[in-house]
Amino acid sequence: MIRHIIWDWNGTLVDDVDLCVEILNQELITRNISEISVRHYKQKFFFPVNEFYKTLGLPSNGTEYECLNETYIQQYRTRYKECDLHFGAIETLKKLNSKGISHSILSAGKQTDVESFTNHFGVHSLFLEIDGANNIEAKGKGERASDHLSRLGFHQSEVILVGDSCHDWEVGQLIGCNVILFEHGHVDGGRLKMLNSCTIKYLSQVCNWVHD
Repeated sequence: MIRHIIWDWNGTLVDDVDLCVEILNQELITRNISEISVRHYKQKFFFPVNEFYKTLGLPSNGTEYECLNETYIQQYRTRYKECDLHFGAIETLKKLNSKGISHSILSAGKQTDVESFTNHFGVHSLFLEIDGANNIEAKGKGERASDHLSRLGFHQSEVILVGDSCHDWEVGQLIGCNVILFEHGHVDGGRLKMLNSCTIKYLSQVCNWVHD
């Protein structure tokens, strides 16, 4: 029986792909590099982020990379209110709660940012724990996963991880829980289907994996 859902935040609960691509394109234009489409981004995006940046011709280490990260996150912090939660996100969280299923967030985003974002969207109180990184480089999610699960106190068989990236699938493998991958996030659904995992088109479909 499933007792808990670990959610990714960016791209999974919040629909921020278009905004992320817009900010990324600003950085590309500044460096006289061709813009990319949302489709191209979703077909190519991967973790670690610095290695993805390298494929686009952006700085991937050193001071330039640090400046890129600072500019990117500042733009995101300024504009994140332009985004909405994905369709059915709040309803799905509340429906699962009504079945006795609790929630937490495991995010590559910085802790203080994720707390601010969840407060803005009015969902902070729906989570037992919000677990973000101590950096703005989207590092350390896999390393934090085991501790996250231990603090929750659930057996891995009682937990589903819901994310939108190949990295979320990898994190699920690290902690040994079931993984559901959402096709309307940062990674193209075709890529996700190549992994040994369930994929969904609507967040409400997570409810189908929970049995009374």
